[in-house]
Amino acid sequence: MSEALDLTPPDNEDPDALTLSALLSSRVCHDLINPVGALSSGLEVLDDPAMEGAMREAAMDLVRSGAQKAVALLSYARLAYGAAGGFGAQISIDDAKKALTDLFAITKADLTWKIGDGLAAKEKVKVLMVLAYAAADCVPRGGEVVIEGDIDNFTITASGKKLLLNDDLVRALGGDTTDLTPKMTPAHIASQLVKLAGGVLRVKRSDEAVTFKASFSE
Repeated sequence: MSEALDLTPPDNEDPDALTLSALLSSRVCHDLINPVGALSSGLEVLDDPAMEGAMREAAMDLVRSGAQKAVALLSYARLAYGAAGGFGAQISIDDAKKALTDLFAITKADLTWKIGDGLAAKEKVKVLMVLAYAAADCVPRGGEVVIEGDIDNFTITASGKKLLLNDDLVRALGGDTTDLTPKMTPAHIASQLVKLAGGVLRVKRSDEAVTFKASFSE
């Protein structure tokens, strides 16, 4: 069964800038707390002179894993949520690809990238990055996320053994701010960026895949 979901923004009031910044900050902190906690735990073990052999090696693995995840999440957040380049600037699609490749290395999804390189409007790249991360969440037990097209018309398809599409995500992508949570704040911001850039956002789910499509040339 296939279902196309309406992302027409509802008639509600957007959160103010302070509220959005607080929600987004909470999202970033939530993403980082586990890898940073792993770093702290690993360092505590390494500081203990009584810990030797396998315990020290396990602690080093914990530090390496925590560092990898923290760097990947921070690099992603800098481009997807940050002010890199200033408003209206162009940023490198290659930078987005690298940030997403590193991010997907710490998820259960595999990334297949089929978009060319070059520079693109920052707003469009941010939308792509937010939707890509959302697509990874749609395959919590592993699968593939394919990004294809071009930056003006791209499609992100998630397929895997188990497909999930959170109703709160769909509402946030449609601009609905009712009971907006930190986790869904990036999706709401993406919806506003699409609107700002004069684009259209669609979501479609079927038994085989969840598809996000952003079009900026209609």
